[in-house]
Amino acid sequence: MYLRRLRSYVRQIFALRARDAPYRYLVRRWDAISDIDLAMKILDTQFFRGELEPLPLPIESFERILVLAPHQDDEAIGAGGTLLTASAGGADLDILYVTDGALQTPPYAKTAEESIRCRRQEAIEVCDRLGAAMHELGISNIAPIPSINDLDRLSQLIATLKPQVIMLPWLLDLPAKHRMVNHMLWLANRRSDLGAIEIWGYQVHNALFPNGYVDITAVAEQKRSLIRCYRSENEYSQCYDHLAMGMSAWNARFLPQDPRPRFVEIFFTLPATEFLRLVERFYFDDFWTTYRGNHDVISGIKPVHDLVMAARP
Repeated sequence: MYLRRLRSYVRQIFALRARDAPYRYLVRRWDAISDIDLAMKILDTQFFRGELEPLPLPIESFERILVLAPHQDDEAIGAGGTLLTASAGGADLDILYVTDGALQTPPYAKTAEESIRCRRQEAIEVCDRLGAAMHELGISNIAPIPSINDLDRLSQLIATLKPQVIMLPWLLDLPAKHRMVNHMLWLANRRSDLGAIEIWGYQVHNALFPNGYVDITAVAEQKRSLIRCYRSENEYSQCYDHLAMGMSAWNARFLPQDPRPRFVEIFFTLPATEFLRLVERFYFDDFWTTYRGNHDVISGIKPVHDLVMAARP
């Protein structure tokens, strides 16, 4: 309700200003901004910084952690330092790569099939360095169409491993496939209850509303090296090691004041039941808005969503 009122207020202000100086403003249609878009924009302003006091997360106390990575590298970018710390503390790590890493015209390979093999080999190297068990759903990265079988495989993996924590990109992370993974977890729970598990949303592409953090200063260079294993991304797309370490450096503002260079990973953490309520609240009113107009993801997730919803009242 607060976001709707704020959105209406913003519309009125910019409607008035646009009549006087229409060329100052880059947003063409304020009336097209949805609650989910506005929520992201509010968080990006750090408006709540004064009231926000994330707590250190007891990463060393967990025995088993399952990480859901939409793509091969998300786990290293968003939680690489935390996973290195957990592994050093003796935790069992499992990483599930949801999509297959395929690109239609990869700049680092001749065919889509070759791009899959390249990305998979990079993920194997990362899992080896982390001492993590590697799992794959193999959903096409080009045409992502999750199935009931994919949901059941996810549910079965969770039931078998019994992780205390599931990590995945936080539910308002920008990429459509990152949101798809949150959606899939909700659907998997609908078919088979997740139980008493903590959900940690990690940061990949944009600011999040953190209530917990892990100081990764001691393993910062190891994290950088971990991300560099994904040569296909860092050498042909973006220097994600540079971007990720910059985010981790900026996140150090949540630590007590200290003049030394520090690196921090931040998380949005909730019990599974509360997390799933938020997914339902933000995702299901309008898939076009949730997935930011990504037709491939919408047409892939909607049929399995409808099947699951029809199967149980």
